[in-house]
Amino acid sequence: MAKRVSLLWRGRRVFRVATRGTNATLETSSIFARSLVFGRAEPSARDQYVQNVSARSAVIAWMSEEPGAGFVECGETPELEHEQGDGRIGKCHAVTLSGLRPGSRYYYRVAGARKTASFRTAPEGPGSSFTFAVVGDSGTGSTAQRAVAGLLERMQPDLILHTGDVVYPKGEDADYDPNFFVPYRRIIGSVPIFPSLGNHDVETKNGAPYLETFHLPRNNPEDTGRYYSFDWGNAHFVALDSELYYDDEGGDPKRQKAWLERDLGETRQPWKFVFFHRPPYSSSEHGSDLVVREDLEPILARHGVDVVFNGHDHDYERTVQIRGVTYVVTGGGGKDLYEAGESEWTAFSRSAHHAVRVRVNGDRLRLEAVEPNGVVMDRLNLRLDRAGATG
Repeated sequence: MAKRVSLLWRGRRVFRVATRGTNATLETSSIFARSLVFGRAEPSARDQYVQNVSARSAVIAWMSEEPGAGFVECGETPELEHEQGDGRIGKCHAVTLSGLRPGSRYYYRVAGARKTASFRTAPEGPGSSFTFAVVGDSGTGSTAQRAVAGLLERMQPDLILHTGDVVYPKGEDADYDPNFFVPYRRIIGSVPIFPSLGNHDVETKNGAPYLETFHLPRNNPEDTGRYYSFDWGNAHFVALDSELYYDDEGGDPKRQKAWLERDLGETRQPWKFVFFHRPPYSSSEHGSDLVVREDLEPILARHGVDVVFNGHDHDYERTVQIRGVTYVVTGGGGKDLYEAGESEWTAFSRSAHHAVRVRVNGDRLRLEAVEPNGVVMDRLNLRLDRAGATG
């Protein structure tokens, strides 16, 4: 868990966690020109990345080459006039910044990092405007994954959703560097990725490396990051673990279902988006997951979810509205593609590597499926009255 401390200093809100109770000598006067470790100071493949950004908080995470004290410079300007640590000696570090202002930019640099990064907190309010991207089935380290990663950078989203199979072949810790951190290294320092578990992600210890890598909201009854929800602007997002119906023994699908009913019933955000790995509607190789559909579709429809994003099938497919809900399979993040199919519910499908871009502007939404060369292969416009779907 990231350690949270906030202090007021000179009329401004700053964040500082001091390291105590260790035998380390901390030379803070260097202001983090180098990593304060018991050995080498080279940045690792797991350089600084931002996680779990909200309107008023964010987590900065990284891994050093050798065990040491983790420190961050941070501030509201690139001068980075404040310093902050995580209060522990180790290789894995995570610090929660709290008391932030909505819709604001913050700058930071962790110990050992060569460059300063920045992120924006989530906006608030009914007229919010923001952009999010969606990608899935990506974690191979392939040329195709790198091409989609470049596309994500050019999209300049405020946040990214991942529909699962973050790391192939078995979600092992050693594969996170080449198959996640390296391909996305230019974007994860400034844009938070909110993932969901895929079947390959849970093959190693029920997804333990995934849960150790990602610092996610822990607002489900099991106090884990397997499924969770968060708000961004005037939208409510829910990540589910569809592997609980299969090989993930780390939770209970019945508890997840009950939590989903409560969570969607309690939100007052007008836009509602849900994402998870196995698709209730798909016309490609794996096809529709009827177990997931039977259990979750009534809840999604009853609570007026606008769009459900899935992966598992390595193609793109968008349905017509089904009981008011649009289902999008976006599994073209980098793995070998499957042949696209068509069913009676299909509005558009194509076998192509891609990412989805969604622009929310108050009561209007534009969804675009984009190939790495920038070609928009599908487009959908929605209004909150749910009577204005065009595409």
